Amino acid sequence: MQQLGTVEMEVEAYETDSDGNLTSYVKDVTCTPAHATLLANFEDKSQWTLKELSTETEMSEEMVRKRMGFWINQRVIQANRAGDDLFYSLISVSEASSNDHSFIDHNDDDDQELAVSLGAHEEEAMKVYESYIVGMLSNLGQLPIQRIHSMLKTFVSGSEHNYDKTPNQLAVFLQQLCKEEKLEVGPDGMYKLLKKDKK
Repeated sequence: MQQLGTVEMEVEAYETDSDGNLTSYVKDVTCTPAHATLLANFEDKSQWTLKELSTETEMSEEMVRKRMGFWINQRVIQANRAGDDLFYSLISVSEASSNDHSFIDHNDDDDQELAVSLGAHEEEAMKVYESYIVGMLSNLGQLPIQRIHSMLKTFVSGSEHNYDKTPNQLAVFLQQLCKEEKLEVGPDGMYKLLKKDKK
């Protein structure tokens, strides 16, 4: 339910190595209340099956799979299969901070299923905003998602297309543009146009 708004979460993870040294990481995430509810269950227990999460949150298994895809993409959770069962567990600090995505145990065919994907109609609507986003970044260099969101609200209202998306929907769309190699996002969360090397 979009009218429920979004949740700003600070996700922290800690790990002690064999020498007793503590390492940790903190990630700021904007998500929907449903995503926050799912992740909150991992405070009490570090591993859940798809069926358990579905029962605990009273969401359908399909809905849980799609929403957990968000946390997999955020490198907070990993999914593993054991027979017909799908298990979700917290990833370690070392895995979260590495650049190796191989620990996410699903194949490319599952990406659309596991990721928080926009419906075909929504995706078409979001494409309209692509030119606005490219224009902003061409003029201003780089911007955080909150600024892109507020600028779209300012510029697009009043035209034939109104901008009525949530920051979470915008984040999914920006991730898609990064996948298509149109934009890139820095570790500081700033989006900018992807400069392609001229050959």
